[in-house]
Amino acid sequence: MEHNTQAAEPRPKLLFADDHQLVLDALSLMAAPHFDVQTADTLKAFEESVDLFQPDVAVLDVRMPDGDGFEVARRILAKYPALKLMFLSMHTETAFMKRALDMGARAYLSKRAPMDELLTAIRTVLGGGQYAGSTMQTEHDLPVDGSLTERQIEVLRLISQGCSAKEIASRLNISVRTAEFHRAAIMDRLKLHSTAMITRYAMEHGLT
Repeated sequence: MEHNTQAAEPRPKLLFADDHQLVLDALSLMAAPHFDVQTADTLKAFEESVDLFQPDVAVLDVRMPDGDGFEVARRILAKYPALKLMFLSMHTETAFMKRALDMGARAYLSKRAPMDELLTAIRTVLGGGQYAGSTMQTEHDLPVDGSLTERQIEVLRLISQGCSAKEIASRLNISVRTAEFHRAAIMDRLKLHSTAMITRYAMEHGLT
């Protein structure tokens, strides 16, 4: 009689940091069936947990009472450049999102997002992708192999046609802020640094 001696695969390790215990409890409850979860209620505890727990994905807030999440993220990524780090924040301004992407974060999500979107973002990051979420973002067709979502392709096409963020927002029925963040996510994902480069990329890939 054969016995299956193959050990079960270890679950991905997930670390959440937030200064509200209720939020941490809700996140833990959501993630526990899928991940090995730890939480931290201060940035200091978060840094210590990264060292000790060695998470596969770390999720933290932009602002916490004991410091700036961006500065902590910068230190953590300098120490562990392979760490998949995400931000989960009430701040949905484009500047916050762009700063997160620029420093190496793999995802930026609003706390107003539904739990299933957070799970989707975590899985996308674990798979090597990036995720740009917002309360106005409704599409969940995620990027694979470095490609763009359908919505991002729409935005890229409109940018290449000379449309402003306001015009893109009007045509796609999204907010100007969401249009601007899609642009930032496209530029980051494709390593494009200007509208001219976006236009050239669109032309070269038949997206105009």
